[in-house]
Amino acid sequence: MTARSCAACGRPLGTNADCLSCRDAAASDLAREAADITPASVPGHAEAAGKFVARPPWYARPAPAGFLAKVRLLWMVLRDYGNGTYRRVPWKAVAALAAAVVYVISPVDLIPDFLVPLGFTDDILAVALTWGLVKRELREYCAWKGLSPAHFGL
Repeated sequence: MTARSCAACGRPLGTNADCLSCRDAAASDLAREAADITPASVPGHAEAAGKFVARPPWYARPAPAGFLAKVRLLWMVLRDYGNGTYRRVPWKAVAALAAAVVYVISPVDLIPDFLVPLGFTDDILAVALTWGLVKRELREYCAWKGLSPAHFGL
């Protein structure tokens, strides 16, 4: 799968943070992933994220530890939301979290993950965008769960 080039900057579409066209493309990819998220699908996404976090595939093992810690926190929120123990998070935040997790877990996305280390740039961007959107909710979750927000970079 080849990445399309951005007409504005010439780089692969969605990879240049300085280019507005690339940022819009990355945000629309995340929105497209979020369109498939329903309340019934959250437990399935949480289970897939749990498997990914417990034993990352070969191409995800060289990912930075901080990135995997953030994915682990996203998985914990989705798991607790899916099994009904934590429902204080707005539905839009749950959809954004699930979309980011689905995007990270998928090995074939804008830049395929098996192209180590470049493959993680779009995954890191998706998590960073989501992280910025739901940071307050993640802090509240950490307080409820008794976790240190500093461990996850909050």
